[in-house]
Amino acid sequence: MIDIVFSDSFASTLKYYYQKRHIERQVLAMPMYSSLGDISDCSFIESRKTVCKIQYAHYKASEQLTAEAVDTLRKSLHELSQNAHAGECFRVWWSENSDDYCGFLWLCDYLKDFSVKTVTIKVPMTFVRDDHLMIISQLGEISEEDIDQLGLFSLQSGLSTQSRRSFSYYWRDLRSENHPIRTVINGNIIGQSIDFYDRFVLANLSRRRFRNIIRVIGETLGDYPFAPEWWYRHRIDYLVSKGSVDYKNDPNRKVGKIKLSD
Repeated sequence: MIDIVFSDSFASTLKYYYQKRHIERQVLAMPMYSSLGDISDCSFIESRKTVCKIQYAHYKASEQLTAEAVDTLRKSLHELSQNAHAGECFRVWWSENSDDYCGFLWLCDYLKDFSVKTVTIKVPMTFVRDDHLMIISQLGEISEEDIDQLGLFSLQSGLSTQSRRSFSYYWRDLRSENHPIRTVINGNIIGQSIDFYDRFVLANLSRRRFRNIIRVIGETLGDYPFAPEWWYRHRIDYLVSKGSVDYKNDPNRKVGKIKLSD
């Protein structure tokens, strides 16, 4: 059985979990960020390359990191294809995080014509632990110890060929709409405009004073952990270029400060 996950960090956690218990299991990481960007019938790799460029835009080695990420994804897709044609069994880890959900639907569409056994583990975003709630926004927040303590393997359920085909229709509808953003609202994926997440950044700004960009993004993620850090940074760049947000250099930091424009 091959485990498929849509998060690099959770893939590392799962690999460590198996390693620690001397279990031989292949974990296939496919961090596609399919809730963001173009998902139309154009080249899937090219559309993901655009997202990777945004992800690494503020890194010194941005071109190299983008190329490496795209190459890794290309290899993962090749590996998925080989294993599907070989009739391997897949276990898909997903949640109602938008990237997980979209990745799951994409995978169902990809596997719809393969005669392969598929099971899923849909991880809840909320757990009761002793006298408190554990709330996560992505699978990467789950530790190796949590996997057993939360009984995640007990959540495994089958995914029939018919179910995969039904989910694939959902993905085709999203692909046809091709909104630039896809979010999960009340358990459903809803297409949104490109500026959907901007409101969460703007909520942490005022016209009175400049605030450090890193601090603004940190607070935005704490209050609204719906998009990756780099997407919020990308949208701040756009808001500055548009004139909605003012920017000035911070002599004490590598990144500058921002505030709402007057």
